[in-house]
Amino acid sequence: MPKDDDIKEVRASEERRGKRPIDIEEKRRSLVLRRKIREALHAKNEEQFREMLINDLGQLPGTPVYEHSLKAWKAYHDEE
Repeated sequence: MPKDDDIKEVRASEERRGKRPIDIEEKRRSLVLRRKIREALHAKNEEQFREMLINDLGQLPGTPVYEHSLKAWKAYHDEE
């Protein structure tokens, strides 16, 4: 290994020190989920939002977190 490659490897190692490893697949899932939430929030379709809550976030109807999410959607659309 040439000396320059050794230096690059040490620098890369030092830059990563103390940082958590990046889970690319988890980051991708997070971005997809955020996009779905944003689309469901901006759509004026309450049924679409409810489906997203249940299918994508795993929130069950009747639970406090589900009711809170639905209340937030209604407040965003000035419905109550």
